[in-house]
Amino acid sequence: MASDERKTKVDHDNPPFSRLFVVCSKNHNEDDIKEAFGSYGKLQDVWVVTDRNTQERKGIAYIKFEKASEAHIAMEKLHGETVGGDSKPLKVLLADNKGQSRSVSGETKPRSRIFILVPKTMTSSEVEEEFAKFGSVDHVQILTDRSSGESKGCAYVKYVKPSSAFVALEECDEKYRAVIAEPRVPRDARSGGFGNDGRDSSSRHLDHSRRGGYNSGGYVQPDHSNQIQVETLICLT
Repeated sequence: MASDERKTKVDHDNPPFSRLFVVCSKNHNEDDIKEAFGSYGKLQDVWVVTDRNTQERKGIAYIKFEKASEAHIAMEKLHGETVGGDSKPLKVLLADNKGQSRSVSGETKPRSRIFILVPKTMTSSEVEEEFAKFGSVDHVQILTDRSSGESKGCAYVKYVKPSSAFVALEECDEKYRAVIAEPRVPRDARSGGFGNDGRDSSSRHLDHSRRGGYNSGGYVQPDHSNQIQVETLICLT
């Protein structure tokens, strides 16, 4: 598929976090990539990057999945594995969406938490039981009023694997208005304990959740960073 056709036919940012960046061998061709990644979900686009002048493969590729959960499962399964008879292990990362950030080390920050709306009478055990059907739950945090200790009617569910969080996002009951939560920011990196817009993360997650959750594009996305520099660094390491 030509680059111009790729831009018009496939929305690489819809849904967010559904596109992978792969550092592979220069021997890997499109068929190798499709065969390896296609077993984990529906592929919408595969681009093995080549030199514009020589057409030589550069040893990097982009893979766009139909679902973010499929991309995460493929990433978890294939990172560090060898495919297509080549001995070089794959390095599989999430490709940046517009508005997505990476950590200083160049690794995409894992998103293994979802933010949900729940009845104020629902306990953390009940939330865990409900959401464990999508994967192993690390912990549940129901937000409470500091003064009364009563539930605010919203909660975070932290999964062991990021792929489980995206499966939950896509498949849980719409009444929970699930959204993907931003990774936790170290306290010393915050400005007065708030994000860039001056509000704590739970307030921003609640705004996105009230807009309709996953089916209304309910992903929470942090600020954009320059992926070209990051990917160049990755290729050289």
